Amino acid sequence: MSINDFLLSLTERETKHLKDPWAKTFIKKIFPFIEENRFSILYSDNSDSRPNNPANVHFKLLILRNGI
Repeated sequence: MSINDFLLSLTERETKHLKDPWAKTFIKKIFPFIEENRFSILYSDNSDSRPNNPANVHFKLLILRNGI
């Protein structure tokens, strides 16, 4: 899943919030630099046991939750 796939799957409401100044800055300056492959050691090689969302999405949510 690339950032473009993520952006295309957003609802109209989510897209509206994404155009907010802080969200736009976050998406452009932080999200692209979260390297998915750095988290690969946390996941099994068995694709049936992997999470539904990429690690960078989970990491992004942790950053937002902790209020950067």
